Amino acid sequence: MTSALEKIANTLTEAHTALIVCHLNPDGDCLGSSLALAFALEKLGKKISVGSPDGVPEIYRFLPGSERVLKAEQWEALPVDVAVTVECSTLERAGGFKDFVSQARRVVNLDHHTTQPSYGDLVYWDPQAAALGEIVYDLVKLLGVEVDGAIATCLMTAIVTDTGAFRFPNVTPRTLRLAAELMERGAHPSEVVTQVYDSRSVGSARILGLALSNLKVSADGAIAWTVITRKMLEEAGAKPEDSTGIIQVLRGIRGVKVALVFEENEEGIKVGIRARDGARANVIAESFGGGGHVGASGFTMQGPLEEVVERTLERVYLELQDCGLRVPH
Repeated sequence: MTSALEKIANTLTEAHTALIVCHLNPDGDCLGSSLALAFALEKLGKKISVGSPDGVPEIYRFLPGSERVLKAEQWEALPVDVAVTVECSTLERAGGFKDFVSQARRVVNLDHHTTQPSYGDLVYWDPQAAALGEIVYDLVKLLGVEVDGAIATCLMTAIVTDTGAFRFPNVTPRTLRLAAELMERGAHPSEVVTQVYDSRSVGSARILGLALSNLKVSADGAIAWTVITRKMLEEAGAKPEDSTGIIQVLRGIRGVKVALVFEENEEGIKVGIRARDGARANVIAESFGGGGHVGASGFTMQGPLEEVVERTLERVYLELQDCGLRVPH
């Protein structure tokens, strides 16, 4: 019997053109997986475009092929045989590429988040995968393409960033074996860690300081949160992407079960969530129309910042009670 991933490989092999679409606010797993798949399909002679509604954050511009990633307004809206959505549980997650995906002759949906995808002619969903990069690696092998240095670097970035440099509980023996094979193909985790975690801009260092000065912790120490306003970004001379990594600092505080960062942007209030020790970030995010992993999720909410913070904290308290991590008053 042909597996779902084999059917996807066959569909991509038969296609002449494809558009690979990242989700809003793409991370290293999304971008790395998308570019790795693009390189693999081009080895088969396909015409491939890669789109990201929010472009490529500066910390990921070291990725091979990052300069080719288009925003929706740059896309020529050409018809394609296949549109591949990457970690987009709903079409809304494709942002400005939503309509272009709908117009494709076939839609392939690849995801590993806990929320099962709700659309697509062909869907491959594996929430047990530590990173989507693991799934794309299997897909590349099914396509019969040899993993070269560029593909290996993209997939290593996917795995390193979605496992927190192999620190998160989603790491499996298979994850480490795959990382070892990618090293043999020319990628190294230290290079990814240096680029993503150890290469801060001056603006990112300043916004980190401002964010930590606003740090708040619940009375029992289980929840830590901070806010980042547009005014703070201006004062720091920082860009929105410079806030990347701040939430991990909060998550690292001893005793914290849920860390939150609230950021003002053009779409509303972007809320990042990190959870551990049994708390479920995805459950919190999904209650506000977002999604992600058990340990890392997010959503965007409209409304005054103070109201968004209050509503989110109420939901976090409920989640901690449901998980037995907090005694209800």
